[in-house]
Amino acid sequence: MPERAGTASPIRRFAADVRGATSIEYALIAGFVFLVAVGSIRLYASRVGQVYATIGNTISQN
Repeated sequence: MPERAGTASPIRRFAADVRGATSIEYALIAGFVFLVAVGSIRLYASRVGQVYATIGNTISQN
């Protein structure tokens, strides 16, 4: 039985090790924020372009 207890120790240490978990969580959050930013830019790009075109046309007519 001592042999089995010796092999369980590295497994328990591996299961309890959370050093890389925080890095992965931050990477996932950063990726999500990036996707939201890109989606927002793509959604509003044409609308903002139309607003600036209208402003430019109004200024050039006066």
